[in-house]
Amino acid sequence: MNKFILKLIISLLVFYPVVGIAMGFVIYEYFPIHYFSLYPVIPSYFTILGVILFITLLHYSKNNPEKIINAYMMIRGIKFLLTVGAILLFVTMSDNYEYEFSLTTVGFYFFYLFIETYIFTKFEKERISKCKKE
Repeated sequence: MNKFILKLIISLLVFYPVVGIAMGFVIYEYFPIHYFSLYPVIPSYFTILGVILFITLLHYSKNNPEKIINAYMMIRGIKFLLTVGAILLFVTMSDNYEYEFSLTTVGFYFFYLFIETYIFTKFEKERISKCKKE
């Protein structure tokens, strides 16, 4: 499982920033009116939350595997509340780019939701196959 975990960590730490940089490039080059200076914060935020999710899954898979789904859903709920809070905070504090910030954040939220669900599914399949072998 160590090679599998290493592969997931590398894919997480490479894929998230690459997607963030690519989307930033597309917005900056092709839609410069919609680019805002806080754009790099959004992919960084989701990368950090993805790492926290992965560390939490590793912790629960080793210490308390029967509660791993509860932990996953709890992290998903916290991520949702933090994201909504960040959007509301930005909208109330900013005079411009509210629409762009909100749309970009929601787009990244759903994209990373899909990716993290895929990673979680692979993680669980690997964990279950390891338990069956033992």
